[in-house]
Amino acid sequence: MAEDKRPFVFEGEGYEDLNDALLSLEREYKLTYDYSAIEKANSIQEILDVVYKSFLNLDKERKEDCTSQQAFYKLKSVLQKYNEEAVITPSSQLETLISRENRIATIGMIDGELGFKLHVLRPKESLEITLWEVLLCLIIMFFFIPLYALVGSVIWVFVCQSLYSNAKEFKVETVGELVKQMVMNNYFKSRRDPNTINEQELRKVVVSYLADSLGLTEEELVEAQFG
Repeated sequence: MAEDKRPFVFEGEGYEDLNDALLSLEREYKLTYDYSAIEKANSIQEILDVVYKSFLNLDKERKEDCTSQQAFYKLKSVLQKYNEEAVITPSSQLETLISRENRIATIGMIDGELGFKLHVLRPKESLEITLWEVLLCLIIMFFFIPLYALVGSVIWVFVCQSLYSNAKEFKVETVGELVKQMVMNNYFKSRRDPNTINEQELRKVVVSYLADSLGLTEEELVEAQFG
């Protein structure tokens, strides 16, 4: 018998997380929401409609070409400069295309040529887990020895900045996955002409961005309910 999976329900801090994700999207794409409509929304679909309409209000020429395809060829042309002999396809592994030895510098140059940051590198998972475990311990310490916790927090910030600035692990595995991230986070800059927009793709972009920000799958987001 198939498992009866219950929909995700926004309640309590979940509403704050949704609000943060909406604000992040608004800032990222310089949108202007109709906040009165958001406050009256009774479902996630109504909120998605408000965000969708705010994209349509942007002064962009309408075109029906595929952004993912354009983003792939844009990324491919840049990657080819650093690995001329490689046959680059959506399934190509980033690990094999960009050597670990010069990965940070190479990604920096790729960012420069694309005109935006990919934010594709992260520390090893074990280090990230340790980092957040230490932060949790520091939060608990604040209730007992606040001075030590404060000093520890300052050190934690510096360690965190160092780890992420020297990170060499890829967040995604393939070129195709990176293209998806590009389109989600830099939709207009991923297009051949950043002053154009494909209305048919917008809802997918909105859902992908919000779902990723909330740690949900796209299906979980569109089927989510309000508590």
